[in-house]
Amino acid sequence: MPDLDKALADIVEIKSRLAQSSEFLGLGPAALAASGVLAFAVAALQSVLPGAAEPMAYFTGWVLTAIVAVALIGAEMLRRAQRHHAGLADQMIREAVLNFVPAGVAGAALLAFFARFAPEQLWLVPGLWLILVSLGIFAAARSLPRAIALAGAWYLLSGFTVLLLTAGDHSLSPWHMGLPFAIGQLLIAAIVHRASEAANVR
Repeated sequence: MPDLDKALADIVEIKSRLAQSSEFLGLGPAALAASGVLAFAVAALQSVLPGAAEPMAYFTGWVLTAIVAVALIGAEMLRRAQRHHAGLADQMIREAVLNFVPAGVAGAALLAFFARFAPEQLWLVPGLWLILVSLGIFAAARSLPRAIALAGAWYLLSGFTVLLLTAGDHSLSPWHMGLPFAIGQLLIAAIVHRASEAANVR
């Protein structure tokens, strides 16, 4: 039994190393692009709805948007990973998700902290969320197309730009979330699409 347990552990370790060293092909350009369009649509809707810039309505809208976007991307990721990675699909998905979990948890924790202890500082959250997304992208970059670093740089620059723009009036603008995410997600979709086409040519 000990030999069998060791053999199984070795197989798991080998699969983990293969997953870490392989390019993840589970991300789908269609879902990524749809999430960008969704971000733009939500920003447009919030910009015309009365009271949408109030903190509760504002962040409820964006949290729900994030949940829908993750569901879209996740559903396509499961389908594509099974097709492209076969036996390594579960391990590849696990490695990809784990890269983004710390950024997601930190983003949720920041919102909860500011809402509970410093509601007057909630204007910081959109910019900080963008920065956290950039860190998640950079963390996952080793298993994604090299050009994904451009998307990470976009989110990082956008985050600091939003912080600078809101430092004076502490406003919560729908476009400070909608535009960076719309452009960022469409950029990632284009990068993933181009990488997929290159892989098919090879």
